[in-house]
Amino acid sequence: MFSRRLLIALTALAAFAAAFATTAARAEPMRIAYLSPSFDISDAWERTFWAIQGRLDELGVEYEIQALAVISHVDHAGQLAQVESVIARGVDYVFLGPTEYEAAIPALRKLKQAGVPTVVYNYIEPHEDEMARAMSYIAFAHYPGGVMTGEWAVKWLDGKGKVAILQGAPGVASDQRKNGFLEVVDKYPDIEVIVGPYTDFDRSKAYDAAQNMLTAHPDLDMIYGVSTTIGLGAGQAVRQIGKSDEIATMGFGGTGDEIVAMKEGWLTASVLRCIDDGGVGVADAFVAHSKGEEVPQVWSGPFVMIDKNSDADALTVNCNRYSRPKMGR
Repeated sequence: MFSRRLLIALTALAAFAAAFATTAARAEPMRIAYLSPSFDISDAWERTFWAIQGRLDELGVEYEIQALAVISHVDHAGQLAQVESVIARGVDYVFLGPTEYEAAIPALRKLKQAGVPTVVYNYIEPHEDEMARAMSYIAFAHYPGGVMTGEWAVKWLDGKGKVAILQGAPGVASDQRKNGFLEVVDKYPDIEVIVGPYTDFDRSKAYDAAQNMLTAHPDLDMIYGVSTTIGLGAGQAVRQIGKSDEIATMGFGGTGDEIVAMKEGWLTASVLRCIDDGGVGVADAFVAHSKGEEVPQVWSGPFVMIDKNSDADALTVNCNRYSRPKMGR
């Protein structure tokens, strides 16, 4: 039998050891894996990467971050292999930008089984499968952004004209951005819509697709690309034939490259998301979890519609407040 005095001493020693272990654990850098769905999807992914770090620096958190990207937005197997790699290597948190919502389920199951807290970025619908559900979902909702884009398009066209839509990759993001747009535009019988091909969210493929659409439909009034890269690819194709003032081109995201293109006059409009806010949401989720605090399962930010006549400088100063210095912009 332990004496009461000895039991108290052992209890105190155990408490001290636990406190020491917790302090030591906190002194270790937070190990983060940042998994992007493409090397060239847009500068939104790079800005989010820098915004996460800017926010962690601001909070005084020590961290190590490893960035990995698959070769294309449809390389689902490649992303799963990267997830398996970071699990084997050992990380504290994972930022996952899925190649596609449903395609991410096998990777999310593996992360959950390994006990790695994960933030899914670019989607706000938690997966129904409990074993694939991430800690948090952070995004700018695709469908409302598509609706806002459609409303702008109707006004720009004065309710009549011919519009081509260039899609991303099969899946939720591309479909919702397209369907939100169509919800508005389809109400106007004098607006003809041609749904073009998937471009895998790739700028060069979007450029080629836009060229083909312009050849097949020389009477186009507008091309809507459902991402930054697609909008820029379409804008470059229209610029190539010298019709940037006649054929409107639209992107989705309002990132730095799009704003530059609007200032230069070869992209007409885009719905802007305050991209660094998403990075802040990710960093705050990691930090809250590390402190044992509640982590919101869903975070979504607002959009602002901008075009080549907008003064977007004040918006971008705030929206790129962490990523601007790192990007040298």
